[in-house]
Amino acid sequence: MPHVVTQPRRVCFALLLTLWPVGCRSSSQLQPLPRYVVTASPIDVSLGPSGVCVAVDPLDRRGVWWWEPGASGCASRSTGPGVFHADRATVSRPVHPGPTVLSFRLQTHSATRPFIDVRLLVDDGNMRALESGARVQTNRRNDLDIPELPGRGRL
Repeated sequence: MPHVVTQPRRVCFALLLTLWPVGCRSSSQLQPLPRYVVTASPIDVSLGPSGVCVAVDPLDRRGVWWWEPGASGCASRSTGPGVFHADRATVSRPVHPGPTVLSFRLQTHSATRPFIDVRLLVDDGNMRALESGARVQTNRRNDLDIPELPGRGRL
């Protein structure tokens, strides 16, 4: 007896052939996350009223950068010529999924307190300063080409 393909089976087969490549494409062409986690707004690290902007490369043990916010907050900078690689930077990632801890040292303009040690925790789209308790949201970026747009206060 010959095999008979009914109209509903043809429709199902055609639908399967149409949708299968879409499903495969969405899982095989996942884009990697941008490299840097960057504060969306300045974070209070107990240094000055305007806070600082911070970027971290979670896969680089020394990958921390900072800049003073510009006219558009952390999307721009008032210092330069570029972002600053943080002094004595450390980035610690846990073995299991969890927060990334970073620390670095910032120079001040105070004779009595020439440096402050900054410790931050990155988790679930936020960055939190361990000393001040300040918390800001983070974004991801592929680069640290932050444009200079002066206009915010200096530290």
